[in-house]
Amino acid sequence: MIGEKLRELGEYIEKIDEIKPIELLETNMKKIEKELEELPAEQLELGSEFNKNIFRVLTEYSKKDISNSVIICELYNLLIGFSRKSMIETRAESLGIDRKMYKDEMGLLFKGKSI
Repeated sequence: MIGEKLRELGEYIEKIDEIKPIELLETNMKKIEKELEELPAEQLELGSEFNKNIFRVLTEYSKKDISNSVIICELYNLLIGFSRKSMIETRAESLGIDRKMYKDEMGLLFKGKSI
């Protein structure tokens, strides 16, 4: 049973890896917008605090004369990677797969590919 679920998760990962990163992000953001409507105010307040922290970090790096292009590229890559990871974790959870199990097993199935 778990083997079937892991296979399904593996197929899902392969499927999302075939999608262009910007399309993956756009699709995921539509889903996230719906989820945000249902979150408690405390979560949204933490999100606002997170936003302020990110802005502070960006300001610090801008003062170090780091190109905006470098900052944008790094943020984009981080956002894509985090979105992909979140999508995989959500799918694994919906399949009833324990996080540790799929990380260990998927590492073997994908010969070292990171999840």
